Amino acid sequence: MAHGEKRGYDKRARKWRYRGRYKLPNGKWGSVSRDDNGQPFYTERAAEQYAHGLEVDVRRKQFINPRDGRTTVGAWAETWLPSIEVAPLTEKEYRLRLKNQVLPQWGGVAIGDLSPTAIAAWEKKLRGTLSKNYADAVMSTFRTMMDDAVAEKLRGDNPVSARKSGRRGMYKPKPKDEKAIATPRQVLLIARNALEMRGLNEYAIVLTSAYTGLRIGELAGVHRDQLTLKDTERGARLHSVQQSQYVGGVFTEIGNKYDSGRGLILPPFLADLLQQLLDSRPGSEWVFTAPKGGRLLRGGDWYAETWAPIVAGRAPRGVVRGAKARVGVRPVLGVEGLTPHGLRHSQKVWLDEGNHPKVAVEARMGHELPGIEGTYSHVTLSMELAIASHLQRLWEESLRVVVDRREFGPYPPFEAPRRKRSPMRPPNAD
Repeated sequence: MAHGEKRGYDKRARKWRYRGRYKLPNGKWGSVSRDDNGQPFYTERAAEQYAHGLEVDVRRKQFINPRDGRTTVGAWAETWLPSIEVAPLTEKEYRLRLKNQVLPQWGGVAIGDLSPTAIAAWEKKLRGTLSKNYADAVMSTFRTMMDDAVAEKLRGDNPVSARKSGRRGMYKPKPKDEKAIATPRQVLLIARNALEMRGLNEYAIVLTSAYTGLRIGELAGVHRDQLTLKDTERGARLHSVQQSQYVGGVFTEIGNKYDSGRGLILPPFLADLLQQLLDSRPGSEWVFTAPKGGRLLRGGDWYAETWAPIVAGRAPRGVVRGAKARVGVRPVLGVEGLTPHGLRHSQKVWLDEGNHPKVAVEARMGHELPGIEGTYSHVTLSMELAIASHLQRLWEESLRVVVDRREFGPYPPFEAPRRKRSPMRPPNAD
């Protein structure tokens, strides 16, 4: 039975201190010397009542051992990360979010001491310095880690609130989806810019991404033998069964996102283009490669130096300070802010506009149709062929001569590259 015991005299408070004793789930005696606010017990009655409450939790199987709550966030992160089962890149992102944002602030704090109010204040500060998407990702990771801490009975509730039970603070309307998408004509213009800047490989990547909906990592993982380009009345096909990613500094092939491996019927123009691409480099194992023929990698440099100019344009340049001359490309109007993933979104819009069966559209995108509709709906060959035929028509329409040439903006202004200063050169030497 729960009871209180005298422990010692607190000279600073000039009071006797007590601890509560209670039976643990394993039958042994446990002890507690502080309440939920970290305050010592200065009366035997207070210690006994707190210990009695813990025994009630034991009987109701809701017991949280106060000692377990002293586990720090940092120590729990070390235990938690190896236990999660996610894709390698997702795990990498989790580790970076914890390392860069969560642990510097909360790593040394006991899980039982985490305050929802303090975390809410920190989140507000976080959102003032980070982008919305990244801040959302950080809070989601922290929330998930604390969900598992609750399941592990390190504390009774999750202090990282999702705040779905009711609105607090100023009203903020739900942000609209402003993701840029492109028409087939705009995709053609972007692809032509890519052809001008980087050649056939980049041209094919843009068009394949838009007309298949494959992600960049999935395109990087396509091998030559995963293309069936001869149409035997069942459509030329691209089989996407893995994606290429850098994991731990090593080029690794892993399963498609959400295990969404699939075979896609290609519109005839795209099958012809991919055959031309294969014929241009017969010794390559992969369909899409890096500029010099190696494994395709899309990192920050590619987004800044290739993707951004083929959408937003760049000025022509002659030979400058030893740098090679380069061709200029004009920006494609109406797709400002378009990302490579926006090509995937664009195909989804085209298929929705074509009124194709939802189950066939979602299957092509690599999604599962939820609910009863997904259980009883099935994709047929005629549905797939109809989608490929529709995409072929969109391509042919995009090639029509346009009288109004206001599809491109003017060349961006040229910025001469800055010369790197020698470490031994004084700042005023120029």
